[in-house]
Amino acid sequence: MIEQHAPAPLKPGAVIGIIAPAGQLRDQNEFNTGIRLLTEMGFEPRFPRELWPGTGYLADTDASRAEELNRMWADDEISALLAMRGGYGCLRMAGMIDLEQVLKKPKMLIGFSDITVLHNFFSQQTSLISLHGPTLCSLAKSSKDTLERFYQCLTGNWRVPLQLKGVEVLRGDEEASGRLIGGNLSTLLTLLGTPFEPEFKGRILFLEDVGEPLYRIDRMLTQLWLAGKLQKIAGIILGDFSYNNDMETNEKIRLHETIWNRVLQLTADTQIPVWGGFPVGHGPDNMTLPHGAESVMDSRNAKLYFL
Repeated sequence: MIEQHAPAPLKPGAVIGIIAPAGQLRDQNEFNTGIRLLTEMGFEPRFPRELWPGTGYLADTDASRAEELNRMWADDEISALLAMRGGYGCLRMAGMIDLEQVLKKPKMLIGFSDITVLHNFFSQQTSLISLHGPTLCSLAKSSKDTLERFYQCLTGNWRVPLQLKGVEVLRGDEEASGRLIGGNLSTLLTLLGTPFEPEFKGRILFLEDVGEPLYRIDRMLTQLWLAGKLQKIAGIILGDFSYNNDMETNEKIRLHETIWNRVLQLTADTQIPVWGGFPVGHGPDNMTLPHGAESVMDSRNAKLYFL
């Protein structure tokens, strides 16, 4: 087994570099709120004086976005890198990342959505434990519990187990263990067949998505199964798949139950534990998870442990 690399906890006053490896800044107010929240938590956010110029749907050119990440990773004053937002773009610049620098100086990488590419790439190539959690701009709409978990993980307490309301054990009554990987479903699928594809065997896979109609989610889940990626995993944790935050409660329940049933149907010939309703995704409840960490699904108590 490749040795895992866990970045050091952030101390009061630690500098967090804000990077834009994917989409362009859309909402200045969300950006400002995120900066304020980081400052109130006791950290020093550092970002370009001239914000990202934007090239269509990307924050900057591929080379510039990769150079920004490499530069901040090499900077000894910066203890963590937080993605400004998701969107799209990480796949285009991942091959330009200086992995030797990443291994030399393990740091916290934080974000979700398109940052799924970087989490899985780093985990597969370097065994770096990163944090799948809010981006800078999503902090503005995060719930109190999400912000508390975010701060807890930044300060090194990501091993605190999670036993959360609303999580349903759909299958399983034993413990299952493995490295925790996953993230955004549609983004994860873009890694299949590429040099950045993660190892699925023996992993606990968590999934979420947003804005995808049911038939597309079904298609993506079916593709994962037909590609042989779900047969040998240790467990599945399903997060939020709402179209948006304005969905009616009953509509959201029906959507999620249909997705849960499709996953159970696909894995019917296995004993893979499956959980639904885990608060991870594009909504206000997006609990930070240690991507790449050795984890345990305790299905009897619906409790997720991190080793």
